[in-house]
Amino acid sequence: MLSRVADNLYWMARSIERAENLARLMQASTELLLDSETLGSRYLNDYWDPILIATAMEEHFRELYPNGTAADVGPFVTLNEENPHSITMCLRDARESARTVRDQISDEMWTELNDLFLFITSRATNSLFQRAPQNVYDRIIQGSLLFHGITDATLARTEGWQFIQLGKYLERADKTSRFLDIRVHGGPDGTSLDSIQWTSILRSASAFGTYRIEVGGEPTAEGVIDLLVFSMDFPRSIRFCVREIDHLLHRISGSPAGTYCNTAEREAGRLLATLNFNGNGEILERGLHDYMDDVQKVLNTIGQSIFETYVLLPQDQLRLTFIPSSEQQQLRWQVLQQQQQQQ
Repeated sequence: MLSRVADNLYWMARSIERAENLARLMQASTELLLDSETLGSRYLNDYWDPILIATAMEEHFRELYPNGTAADVGPFVTLNEENPHSITMCLRDARESARTVRDQISDEMWTELNDLFLFITSRATNSLFQRAPQNVYDRIIQGSLLFHGITDATLARTEGWQFIQLGKYLERADKTSRFLDIRVHGGPDGTSLDSIQWTSILRSASAFGTYRIEVGGEPTAEGVIDLLVFSMDFPRSIRFCVREIDHLLHRISGSPAGTYCNTAEREAGRLLATLNFNGNGEILERGLHDYMDDVQKVLNTIGQSIFETYVLLPQDQLRLTFIPSSEQQQLRWQVLQQQQQQQ
């Protein structure tokens, strides 16, 4: 498969998965805050701050809203096209990636993704968001689920499908780790804000129902970590996602399980082994933030290695070595444009 095709399929899946996860986070947070009668205006702002920090949007928010309040967070995360990480921009990126590989995806996949993009960028949606933001989040979540369902039902299990799944699970694992990191920046343990945040984290991962079935009772740190980090069966747990990532990487390269032929496979195998032999005791002893920070770094390393192994041409490897990570996304597009001109 051409590297530019694999890269666009990979980022198409990552971008739509990112949009869905942000929609889940905003939906769960908005619902819980509307239902809560225990938070004053001060705690309302305190509630949103950890979300902006954990999703790496705080800096952009402060730039665009120097005197921003809680009321500005929803439009900023959802519709603001000046925020490069907003849901709208994620769907724009997903559509652009899909547009360049139309011949590699099914017509039904393109139709659903295009419809979803047209929905989020329409004037009617902007008006709807002012009245009922939950309806907007519902449409985004349903659209993403439908897109992935269509993908599974209409696409052959070739390398293209494997890169789509790889992008999906990498993004999902990253967002689950960031949702857990929200709690670190929240209020003190034992407060009403503490209980609301754990519940919001579970709802953001569509895990609240599973938690009640498998754990029961009020959400606790131990129970949430067990489910969202170490579960082997819950499809949004970090361990489940990393296991899928490890499997997909070996299918793409053809290397035997238990071995590795590139940095991505080595790091995925190492992270999976760590998750297999750790428990919530290790996380709580070390600190949730430090543990999740390390998980995110490994996931970033895996993503970077995928780019270097399957996208960069050999002559571009040396260039990447001397470029800061903050500029590597720009290089990615430059390299792809050069490759397209050569092919």
